[in-house]
Amino acid sequence: MKITIFGANGQIGQLLVNLALEAGHEVTAYTRRPNALNIEHEKLQIVVGALTDREKLKEAIIGRDAVLSALGPAMSMKRKVSDLPIAEAHKAMISVIEEFGPERFITLATPSISAKEDVKQLITVMPSVMPRLFFPAGYAEMKAIEKLLKNSKLDWTVVRIIDPNAKTNGNGYSISFGDTKGKMSVSRYHAAKCMLDAATKDEWIHKMPIVFNN
Repeated sequence: MKITIFGANGQIGQLLVNLALEAGHEVTAYTRRPNALNIEHEKLQIVVGALTDREKLKEAIIGRDAVLSALGPAMSMKRKVSDLPIAEAHKAMISVIEEFGPERFITLATPSISAKEDVKQLITVMPSVMPRLFFPAGYAEMKAIEKLLKNSKLDWTVVRIIDPNAKTNGNGYSISFGDTKGKMSVSRYHAAKCMLDAATKDEWIHKMPIVFNN
């Protein structure tokens, strides 16, 4: 596949780039700063630009098979929410994808974004309550992205993560769509692996798997 990865220089983004290259995909990595990604590969192209630069977005997106976003909001505890840069980036990306393709879009989020399959349980309720109380800007970003996706025409998948700080990769990963029990933590490696796997799973279109370590 030819895939574009946003947030490519982040901790999960770098893992995602490496996994995609190891799998043989052609990767376009989008970064906001030159020399932000220290990875070299014959199948890797790096595009540098602002997250809302439409011409740069077109350069990175047009002609690809799927777009993956590992962008995440800053974990600010400020009570006043002044801007939503990650949601604005999603708005710009979705606009370009809807006009030029591809239809397949996978993004990283938390269970603050709700799925129709969600039932009330720890992995669906706690990750929404805590950010609303302690990280209002991050919570606002998630809810804005949720609205953008649900109003879009894309074949989207939201890979939802909780506490991506597990010190071990465990024994693989499992998912819940919010209707079955899951665990509260996942390694960054498995978050990235699940995102890449989602790009080839048509059954995950318009689904929001919560990924966790086995």
